[in-house]
Amino acid sequence: MRVLWFLIYNAAGVPILRLFFRFYGLFNSKVREGLKSRRDLFGSLNKSLSLFEENPETRKNKNVLIHSSSLGEYQQAIPLVEQFNKKNYNVILSFFSPSGYRNAKISYPDAVKTYLPLDSYRNAGKFLDIVNPGIIIFMRYDLWFNLLYIANKRGIKTVMANARYDEKDLTWKIPVISSFKKKLYGLINTIFVIDETDEANYSSRLKTEDTEIIKIGDSKFERVYESAKNIVVNDIIPEEIIKGKKIFVMGSSWKEDEDIILPALDKAVTINRELLIFLVPHEPKETKISAIEKMTESRYKNLKHIRYTRLKNYSGENLIIVDRIGILSKLYSTAYLSYVGGGFKTGLHNILEPAIFNMPILFSNSVKNSDEDEILVKNGCGIIITDTKQFYRIFRKFMEDRKYRDETGEKCRTVFKDSVGIAEKIVNRITE
Repeated sequence: MRVLWFLIYNAAGVPILRLFFRFYGLFNSKVREGLKSRRDLFGSLNKSLSLFEENPETRKNKNVLIHSSSLGEYQQAIPLVEQFNKKNYNVILSFFSPSGYRNAKISYPDAVKTYLPLDSYRNAGKFLDIVNPGIIIFMRYDLWFNLLYIANKRGIKTVMANARYDEKDLTWKIPVISSFKKKLYGLINTIFVIDETDEANYSSRLKTEDTEIIKIGDSKFERVYESAKNIVVNDIIPEEIIKGKKIFVMGSSWKEDEDIILPALDKAVTINRELLIFLVPHEPKETKISAIEKMTESRYKNLKHIRYTRLKNYSGENLIIVDRIGILSKLYSTAYLSYVGGGFKTGLHNILEPAIFNMPILFSNSVKNSDEDEILVKNGCGIIITDTKQFYRIFRKFMEDRKYRDETGEKCRTVFKDSVGIAEKIVNRITE
């Protein structure tokens, strides 16, 4: 059956994929960028790998390929990269999306980044010839048949890390598609899953395959934990501005979030004079910042705003609109309470960032894109927001009852308590 799917995939699947990306690239700038950047992929990759300064014949089993679909998966891969560096492996980080490739900051001397080529049999073979990995790790998903098929034939160890089984994914249940999917996943030697439910689901679906399923946890929690240890607040907010304040951080907000939250905050600041709000838009472009300022001035008379980049002129404003990127995590570290945006629009942004600082996390999950919301709610430190009245009631309760706030936030500790060391366990299991 595996050989049959190999023939079908290369006869029909690959040509359809190629045609789809070329057509879609006519209308989508990101797809167009990805196609353009892949034109000299193999030449660029050869040049990058020459930095390892080793004879290609000596690199087998010293190179590890870690594939991430986009930036979010790369963030989960960072703890693994650090562990492989400790073991003196060369790390090749591959990406599918242009945003992941462009925004991934590689700060390791023995690591390079590259695009993954279109998954034709020729491309996949040539890619593996150049990279010559002893191990291939896929972060969470984004599997490619030819790459796995050839790796399997060559005896390259294949691994999937931070795997989540999506019970709503109908492709596991549609007869023909599920057959292909089982053979695709069956090309993986080991799948590291997050919890018992994932372990049971993957074991059931892949019971006819030789894939090993291991419950080990999620390395992204470890990444958040390690990042939080290096935060210094004084370099972003003057002490005299935040002293004596109860800080509320509204992170990665969209208009849909602002329309729900800001009316309640406009009322809350008249009662809680110590309240200081940091509003961090999802994309702090000038048009977005200006729109928030105009909306605030016209609708919310009690919210007095100032831009973050103009804090040298601060004169007691209770709403600071953050028009700079890269400081959200530091702002969360100062917060008494936080709200994470995106749940009303495109899906939640990183709700683990504030959770590491042991505070209640408010958010909507109207649009589902992850499982972190369920984890926080289950542990008791995540609260789902549905409308303005409900938010105001919950917000006032936390503002007026410090003990309740602290007890709720403390429950976030259980989310991270078993996360440290997961990446090390995964890498040790793979390399030993």
